[in-house]
Amino acid sequence: MTLREFIRDTNYSINRKLTPAVKWVFFANILVWIVENIAFAPFGLDDWFLWLFAQNPTVSYRLITAGQYALRVNWLCPLQFFSYMFVQLNFWHLFWNMLALWFFGPPIEARLGTPAFLKFYFFTGFCAGALHGMLAPFFYGENYFMIGASGAIFGVLLAFAIFYPHQQVFLWFILPIPSRLFVLLIGVFTFASLFQSGGSGISHLTHLAGLGFGYLWIWLRGIFSGAWLFNSDPRPFARRYGRRGGDRDPFA
Repeated sequence: MTLREFIRDTNYSINRKLTPAVKWVFFANILVWIVENIAFAPFGLDDWFLWLFAQNPTVSYRLITAGQYALRVNWLCPLQFFSYMFVQLNFWHLFWNMLALWFFGPPIEARLGTPAFLKFYFFTGFCAGALHGMLAPFFYGENYFMIGASGAIFGVLLAFAIFYPHQQVFLWFILPIPSRLFVLLIGVFTFASLFQSGGSGISHLTHLAGLGFGYLWIWLRGIFSGAWLFNSDPRPFARRYGRRGGDRDPFA
């Protein structure tokens, strides 16, 4: 087999398993991880990379004179509410997030369509990150950064449970349970983890926000299906009316 034939067959196999938007997000995450570990980490530039692309405190205070503080605003935060979704802590962080996207993303994209799925994914991830960015400075001050696709991934899990509630998924890769029960257990565990003490390094707030904003997007789509944020038109600010056919939304 020639290299060209290998690439063609590999691309065909990937296209059979991954829908377009899932494939773009999947490989974008891998590409960012490779770039970070080739162009930044070997030269000791990890902190600079995280300062630029990870979610850093949205607002914080800095001491200017004895007893006087000034408010410091992170003007990169609008960009970071998107970019943090593509920065992963290590290989296993990347692996588990992308594995969940691989399993649960394609059915949702097939249901919503590629443009609507991308809007759903980025809306969920952006809002989950923004909520974390507004609340985290009160708890962590300046000593944190937040990365990972988990906020958006949790939104995808929530959508899967709504659209395919009886689909069997494997808890711990062993026990088959309905997807709605699977996501319910995840939600309960995540909520309980908010009140646990100790520095796990996991942003349970972002995970829970991903579930919440995923539900909000689907609920609003049932009411404002013609609005650009919820329809299948990729053009910004476009509107669409009266499309016939298609799947019925569970909230319509």
